[in-house]
Amino acid sequence: MDWPMYRRVERQAVRMHEMMDRLGVDPIAFARLRQGETYAEARANCLFCVNADACLRWLENETIPQEAPTFCANFKLFETCPKRCTTPQS
Repeated sequence: MDWPMYRRVERQAVRMHEMMDRLGVDPIAFARLRQGETYAEARANCLFCVNADACLRWLENETIPQEAPTFCANFKLFETCPKRCTTPQS
């Protein structure tokens, strides 16, 4: 499969997981929030993000930046589930 949209979706998925890793998000607990709806929302936000260049620059920085990635539409969602997060029952 060599479709442009497929490649774009794949890049955005990889970038989202890199951002989650850098921010210390528990990926399993995050995927379980609201029966997966939070994860689906984050994926859609990432797929249609207008700040992809800023995201890539932030992720390419070798040192962990002191500033939070406030340009990220998912930043508030990611903050809800740090590693060692317990999955809410909602």
